[in-house]
Amino acid sequence: MQNPGSSLIEKWVPIVGRWSIDVTGVHYLGPQGQPPFGICLSNVDLSDGLVFARIRVSQEAEGRIIFGFTSMAERYLMAGIAGWRSAYSIGEFLPEMGWRPLAAVGLASNLSAEHLYDVAVDISGQRVSLTIEGVRLLRHLLDKPLTAGQVGLFAFGQESVDFSEISVAGVPGSVFVVMQFSEPYRQLYEEVIHPVAESFGLEAYHVGEKFGPGLILNDIVQGIAEAKIIVAEITPINQNVFYELGYAHALGKPTILLAERDRDLPFDISGYRVLFYDNTIGGKRQGEEGLRKHLAAILQRPIRERRDPKDERP
Repeated sequence: MQNPGSSLIEKWVPIVGRWSIDVTGVHYLGPQGQPPFGICLSNVDLSDGLVFARIRVSQEAEGRIIFGFTSMAERYLMAGIAGWRSAYSIGEFLPEMGWRPLAAVGLASNLSAEHLYDVAVDISGQRVSLTIEGVRLLRHLLDKPLTAGQVGLFAFGQESVDFSEISVAGVPGSVFVVMQFSEPYRQLYEEVIHPVAESFGLEAYHVGEKFGPGLILNDIVQGIAEAKIIVAEITPINQNVFYELGYAHALGKPTILLAERDRDLPFDISGYRVLFYDNTIGGKRQGEEGLRKHLAAILQRPIRERRDPKDERP
């Protein structure tokens, strides 16, 4: 059944292999050559969110959901039923290497050719989770961010694969904020960073806003891994801030650095582009506009102009 809060994907175009598309779903009928695989693309782009499908695979066949597809010559990911001699898998296509497994579990011999498997793939930043029949089986942290791209279907083998009730529920990506949360930096977060991120449909937060039991370090690692973008205020020489910044850089995460003007930066990051601002009302306004431009460039979207609440009309 369709996942709550999601929308059915109704438009599909086969680009590799033989496919049939009808009211019951999207059906892989077989390959058009070697290697024996097929790809069918939808009109839906997804960055962060959940893709759901019901998949039936014949013996010796594989069926997975594709995400992050931009072209046959670019990296994309897939997750679903079978692959690499396993029952369930998350994999990746690299132009220079072909398909390779990232995570896999279970024996392929346990799969039933008559069963329709409920498959859900959840993408949060660089964290990918695969859930089968309501049971989460695999979680994998990508070694580098995935480019936003089309949702698609992947089948491998000579035999048929059926996909049905394919739906998607996109969610706003998150901006994880790394900074020292004392004044005046807390004010910068509340008056500049948070509202600017929100204007792009992104949820900005810092680890101090997360509640509940658990280790703070785990929350930080998870927040960075699952964020779309990192914003780091690096004016004070704070060990925690630089630890978190180093982890973000190790993941290749898009990162925006903020610092007060006329401050000396540590040698290790002095070569990075930094958005400097003055700690004044006018200076923060300049910082706000600079942050908008950086976010627009990373997200490849038009710059969203600042709206003054006084200009709002009932």
